[in-house]
Amino acid sequence: MSGVEPVAPGGPLEPLVGRNCALDVFDKALCAARGGQPSMLEFAADPGCGKTRLLRELAVRAGRAGVPVLAAAGRDGDRVLRSLTALVDPAAPAAGRPEPVAGASVVLLDDLHLVPPAVATLLARLAQAPPAGLLLVVAYRPRQMPGWATATFGGVVQLNRRTFTLSPLDPAGVAALLGLPDGRAGQRVHRLSGGVPRYVLAYRPEALDGAVAALRGLPAELPFEVTAAVQLDVDALEVDQRRMLEAVSVCAEGFEPALAGTLAGRDPATTSDLLDGLVAADLLRTDPALAPTLRFRHEVDRAVVYRSLSPGRRRHLHALAAGLLRDLGHPVTRYAEHLWAGGQCTDPATADALIEAAENPQTPRLDAIRWLTGVRRLLPDAGPADPCRIRLDFATADALVGAGRLRQARTLLQDLSRRPLPDDDQRVRALVARARVERLLGRPFDAYALLLPRLDAPAGPRARFDLSVEAAVSGALCGAAGAGQHAYALGRLADQLDEPGCRTTAAVVRCFVAAHVDCGLPVEEALGRASSEVDALADDELARHPDLLALLAWAEHLLERDRSALHHLDRALEICCRAGLVALTPWLLIGRCAVTCRLGSLDRALSEGEDAEEVAVAMGVEPMVGLARAHRAIAVAWRRGPAAARQLAETAVLDASTRRSNWYDGVSQRVAVRLRFLAGDRVGAAPALLRACGGADLGQVEVSGRACWASSLAEMTHRGGRRDEALHWLAVAGRHAQRVRLRGQSAMVRISRARLTLDTDPRGAAELAGAAADSFADMGWRLDEASARLVRARALCDVREWTAAEVELAEARRIADLVASPPLRRAVAAVQSRAAGAAGRRPDGATRGELTLTRREWDIARLVAAGASNAEAAEQVYVTVKTVEAHLTRIFRKTGVSSRAALAALLATGALNYRGPA
Repeated sequence: MSGVEPVAPGGPLEPLVGRNCALDVFDKALCAARGGQPSMLEFAADPGCGKTRLLRELAVRAGRAGVPVLAAAGRDGDRVLRSLTALVDPAAPAAGRPEPVAGASVVLLDDLHLVPPAVATLLARLAQAPPAGLLLVVAYRPRQMPGWATATFGGVVQLNRRTFTLSPLDPAGVAALLGLPDGRAGQRVHRLSGGVPRYVLAYRPEALDGAVAALRGLPAELPFEVTAAVQLDVDALEVDQRRMLEAVSVCAEGFEPALAGTLAGRDPATTSDLLDGLVAADLLRTDPALAPTLRFRHEVDRAVVYRSLSPGRRRHLHALAAGLLRDLGHPVTRYAEHLWAGGQCTDPATADALIEAAENPQTPRLDAIRWLTGVRRLLPDAGPADPCRIRLDFATADALVGAGRLRQARTLLQDLSRRPLPDDDQRVRALVARARVERLLGRPFDAYALLLPRLDAPAGPRARFDLSVEAAVSGALCGAAGAGQHAYALGRLADQLDEPGCRTTAAVVRCFVAAHVDCGLPVEEALGRASSEVDALADDELARHPDLLALLAWAEHLLERDRSALHHLDRALEICCRAGLVALTPWLLIGRCAVTCRLGSLDRALSEGEDAEEVAVAMGVEPMVGLARAHRAIAVAWRRGPAAARQLAETAVLDASTRRSNWYDGVSQRVAVRLRFLAGDRVGAAPALLRACGGADLGQVEVSGRACWASSLAEMTHRGGRRDEALHWLAVAGRHAQRVRLRGQSAMVRISRARLTLDTDPRGAAELAGAAADSFADMGWRLDEASARLVRARALCDVREWTAAEVELAEARRIADLVASPPLRRAVAAVQSRAAGAAGRRPDGATRGELTLTRREWDIARLVAAGASNAEAAEQVYVTVKTVEAHLTRIFRKTGVSSRAALAALLATGALNYRGPA
């Protein structure tokens, strides 16, 4: 055959991702074909899964191997028929027949489901009597494979036949295809596309624009290759089928046959036949859970067809759909998009319907903004006190906040607050919404200052409850002493309202406040109850109160329930993505960064931190940008060392001095000082950390973390030679740990005490570090566990308990390998080197034979010193060679020598001996 022919026209090949198994199968079959063995490979997959792309890759591989290739597509029936006739019957005349060759040959046939019966018959004949070295590769869509074609190939037994299903890509494959790191954007596109490569590429422009853009879904302009591929399927339809497909493309949420008939102007029987044809063509699919609802194969396919409609026809179809759905009594959220796109925003009833739909928490926020913008054009002359205008402004502000347009929302809410609103509840609602925007902008002090004067003002029970909720949360984040009082009041207000949702909100907020402020609220039981109540709520209810999951997750993280926090952060992000809620996204991603880093998943922590920073930058929330960088810097320190992380941490606090004190900037400043100290710059570190903590009372530190930061102050002052000050801070840390009764905080105090007493009481330090390591291990804090084990290993070396020290070092090294932390590996190696040096030095006043070995180590040391090889020593003491090698490693560590000759010299001095049972 005459060389490589592409399976389909196109430009440069996209990266081939996630198809290594298929390539391996082809390579093995090609190798067998070159040996004369004929075989057949079938690749089955849904549209867009990359069958054509794979066959193009196979053609290139076969060409590189010097094997002739015949490549064609099933839709090119005549050309395929001529080529196959030439293969089946070489004597038959055929125009353009390739020259016959000896040896292996490859036939690649794409879109087997489209071949006419005559081609299928020829393929079956070829498969029944294949020439030597033939490799027949076919690709098809199983949903569209005709029954006669399946039957034709069912009887093929002469070929070595293998069927391979091309599955959608996993999230990592999606990220690789997009050229992105395996982070939040790739996972988001994976959910939207189902991992199908064609649809993944449709979302590429938005994904490349960043995390916020990826939340918006499809880009305004779809890539040409995606549009062309879908249009190819549409062009293959009959005219009536195409008109029906265009008509139903206005129904993004699916449609029933009756609606399709109305839109296309067809009677029920004709509608049924046309829809059946579109289902058979796999452009429409039924939804078993919502029968008889039909929907497009994928939103990308619908978008391509919908965008091909003329503007006039599009408006007409939307207007028809809106009228029918409204007459049938569907909820307004079902037909709001049709009202807006149909140009029907000209009467008050339509305006009310669009506002009602926009107020629904499940409505994507960008859709709500579009609808409300259309309604606003209807009310240019409405006065500021007009009820419809007030309702519209509240709904618009909520939508803007959800979409992350916080400054626009703040401007609108400021205008609302200045208006003569008709009742107290509306004035409180505007005030609370404005304060929440300030908090989301990283200004909890400003939020609390707005609310404080109104806390005793007259208002209804619900308004007072909402006011207390925001006052408690904002007050906790700015360290206000009154936050605890507001949290206490929530329980009483929730009982007055007698609404289950209010009681759950009160429980969550009280736990959040208790994690930040020393207010005496019981935490353990309350946190478990709050978690259970939130888990019992449906997603629809949680979408109405988007802060609930975020507050609970952060409370759980601060109160050391990290795995539960991770679960709630994941659920919150899923709800936010579904409804397009951007405002909470950076806070949630920072929470995931903090939790995953503490649990030792450094790759995930780095990815989450980068996404959080990107979203916060896009929203223009500087304190949140700094918080994201600070938490990412912690992960960077474990991955690349404190010196590498220091610069990132310091960029997190560049603008903090221009803002009022708040929790976000306080965390960033403390992390920056800590990393500066760990990087070796210790001048002024302790005073800087004390300022970042809010002074001697640590007022800017959340109460759940004060023991940890007091311990850091103890270590810093101890390193600075101020032992009395270090002991003071250690006592402060102990009091805070005893007050909050958190296991992790207590372990932090123990490990700091161990570091401070390492030189004076190594045995006591070993006990403290061991207890801390056990606590960290039980909690899953791998990095802290490894650090504690290193301290314990040092202490054990100082008391010459070498075997126990080796156990601790081995476990620390295992954790370092598990979390892929080079700095931790280097720390382990440093302690090992120090231990080896200590083992090779005789302490002052030591007697002969002070450096001791076990019986087996002693035997092996003598044999090796006498010149025996490892194998000879193993034979002498009846162990394996690997066991001898392991014993020698331990002998070298204990003695501090690094060669057999040095070991022999040490034995000759008598400084080493065996001391054991006689």
